[in-house]
Amino acid sequence: MRITLALLLLAGCAGTPAGTNGTADKAPPQAPAPPPAPGPTADSYRPAIEANEAPFRERGAVVAHLNEEVRVGDIRVKVLEVLEDSRCPPDVACVWAGRVRLRVAINGAGEQVLGTDQPVTVGRQRVNLVGVAPIHWAHPPAGVDPNEPKRFAFMLSILD
Repeated sequence: MRITLALLLLAGCAGTPAGTNGTADKAPPQAPAPPPAPGPTADSYRPAIEANEAPFRERGAVVAHLNEEVRVGDIRVKVLEVLEDSRCPPDVACVWAGRVRLRVAINGAGEQVLGTDQPVTVGRQRVNLVGVAPIHWAHPPAGVDPNEPKRFAFMLSILD
């Protein structure tokens, strides 16, 4: 009987109502952590994306993918390899805009290096690399596919 009474007393102590000494050892309940602030989205960079896509919409622009041969005027151009893509990402502050250099096969001129700052001349025609997409990102924003295949826009100019 003494054991039963002792157990009942212990059980009563364990169930001390909140607001009495039963809360002295307990920490106050924590509020749930706020969700992390969302990072930038593709819409945040819409002006940069639109500016990068503009050369692809220019009249006379010819678009090619890696290992695809296209006709730029009378010249056939096939992009074989991206040698350099040092374009400054729009999500980074850079001191240099960077450039893109490609190894291309050109009919009548063999393999050449063609870049945003290095056109290729064949006879009186010049092939210019005027656009590269997608944008080169340091940290792609939400809504941007970092694995989208590269596209290249070429324009032809005639030399006098």
